[in-house]
Amino acid sequence: IKRLKEVFGCVAQAISHLHHNRIRHKDFKPSQVLLSPHGTWLTDFGWSNAVSETMNDTTSGGDAITAKYHAPERAVKNPCGRPEDIFALGCSYLEM
Repeated sequence: IKRLKEVFGCVAQAISHLHHNRIRHKDFKPSQVLLSPHGTWLTDFGWSNAVSETMNDTTSGGDAITAKYHAPERAVKNPCGRPEDIFALGCSYLEM
């Protein structure tokens, strides 16, 4: 559990850095976290995008995005933003 908290702490910092720079990952899932002796890495930014200052976005980003980790508002096509990445992080943490 201690290692899991360390890993997800690093991932949360990475997501926070993205959001600070107005970038959303949009498809976060556990398989995009790589571990090495040199650190924790967040990968696969294929669906990422820069968004407005409000961080809201109603685009789905494509069918390839993993619905399992979507925030509920995405399913009904409501605006999503930072909360969607954070929701996916929480789902991933619980799954691990």
